[in-house]
Amino acid sequence: MTNKETEQNATLAEVESHVPEQLHPILEAAFKNGKQLIIAVIAIVAVTAIYAGVSAYNQRALTSAQAKLGAILIEAAGEDKIAKLEALLADVPSAAKSAVLLELAQSSMNNGQYDKAVGYWNQLAGTTDDDLAFVARLGKAKCLTLAGKGAEALTELKDLVGIAPAAFTIPTYRQLAVAAELAGDKAEALAAYKKLGEQSLPDKPFVDFKIAQLEAE
Repeated sequence: MTNKETEQNATLAEVESHVPEQLHPILEAAFKNGKQLIIAVIAIVAVTAIYAGVSAYNQRALTSAQAKLGAILIEAAGEDKIAKLEALLADVPSAAKSAVLLELAQSSMNNGQYDKAVGYWNQLAGTTDDDLAFVARLGKAKCLTLAGKGAEALTELKDLVGIAPAAFTIPTYRQLAVAAELAGDKAEALAAYKKLGEQSLPDKPFVDFKIAQLEAE
């Protein structure tokens, strides 16, 4: 390796240490063309500056949104809380959107605005594909039940019991049993209570009572 190549490799390593990893292949390609070296370095430094500026802006926006959300949760309640959360949702960074939607869904549900809550649970389910999406669908089903829409809730819950993570099995069957009774589907309600009866529950006497009640009907 020549002294020139050694110097270029040392320079490349130094520049790479200050550049996001995803830009390294571009940087290395540029260094292979000695005639364009100065132009390439200038361009990469400019891109890095823009990248750093955007990242810093995004972080500031996220921190600001988190602070505003915290203030709303502490200071506001009822309709005022919902209105402020809706205003925040309009310009919140995508990284904080799920948190705002979760609070909006819960606040709307607690305020008896079940149709609005269902809409926010749906939005939340669409922003993620992890356990939070399952929680959002479970929240939607609970809102439908509270709104007296047992049949709609039952349809949602019958789908959820097939994909419920272990930690959510019991609450899913609980909601399914309640929704099925509301919808007048005694067979589905009985099956759900029997699934619950297989678990060690603090309210097992109540579950056993519901099983006996439904079997007698």
